[in-house]
This record gives sequence, structure tokens and C-alpha cells, in this order.
Amino acid sequence: MSWFAILLGAMIVLLSAKPGIIRARRQLRDARAGIIDLKRRRQLLSQKLRALARESLDQRLTAGADGTECEHLNDRIAVMMRRVEELEAVDRRILVLDERRGLQESGWILLIRRPRSHAQPLEPVGVTRLWDEGRHLFVFASDMRKARRKAAVRFPQSAGFQIVEVHPHDGELSETPQIGAAAGAA
Repeated sequence: MSWFAILLGAMIVLLSAKPGIIRARRQLRDARAGIIDLKRRRQLLSQKLRALARESLDQRLTAGADGTECEHLNDRIAVMMRRVEELEAVDRRILVLDERRGLQESGWILLIRRPRSHAQPLEPVGVTRLWDEGRHLFVFASDMRKARRKAAVRFPQSAGFQIVEVHPHDGELSETPQIGAAAGAA
């Protein structure tokens, strides 16, 4: 064999192997780029995971604090609800019969009761109980007799209403009347 034949054979082998080598280099380059991309993605996922872990820890700490604060608020609500129930146990409302005041008139607070036996058949139980315990009424009148007459016109004895007490009230209703103090002093 001659050198030319060997050289020609080597050239043929190289030319036939060149597309395979080029393909192998391309695959190698793509594989390296894929590895770099995977490393970049792993780094991003690691950062996201750390951020989520920090956020999760913050939320857990916040949830613990919120739970403590929630218990504290629930305790305060329970105390306030008990206080409301205590305050609502006694009816402190005063019904205002008239709002106009004459020059010579002063304020009067009357305690009016109606026994349960005179209640309307469909009247709610709470309203019947309030009238049985007695309700306070505010009127303007020049004396006790006229105050009783004004109350008797609106709440007649024929309907079962009874005027139990009459107390003068010199101030306005924006001032808290001392209803129990006047009854306790008598």
C-alpha cells in the first residue's frame, strides 16, 4: 500500500467521522448549558425555599402572638358581656312622656306598675315583667298632683296601671337621676 492510499483512507475516515464529532461537540455543549441551567434553577429554588421558610417561621411566630392576643381579647369580651348582663339586669330606662316645659313647670319622675294579671294576652314576657317590676316615667308639671294627672291620662287605672312613687327631678335628663337614692331616703 502506498502512502497515498493510507492518507486517502485517513481522509475518508476523518470526513465521515466529522459530522459525528460535530454532533458530539454540540451535544456536549448543550449538556454543559443544561447543567448550568439546572444549577441556576437549583439556586433560585433554594432562595425561594429559604424565603418561604423565613415567612413560615414569621407566620408561626405571628400566629402564636395572635393566639395569645385572641385569648386576651376573648377574656375582655367575656368580662364586658358579663358587665352588660349585669347592667341590663336592672331596667334603668326612663320613659319621657312630654318634652315641652312650661315656665313654671319642673321635672317629675314617677314609678308606674302594672300587675301581670292586667297584661295583654299577646304581650311579650319581657315587657310584662318590666311593667310588673315598675317603669320610670318623666314628665314636666307644676306640682305633684298635675304630674300624677298627666301620667294617669296616658296610663289609666282602668288598664291596671298604678302610680307607686313620685319624685321631683330638678335637672335635665342628661343628668343621671337618683331614683333609688330618693326611695331609700324615704
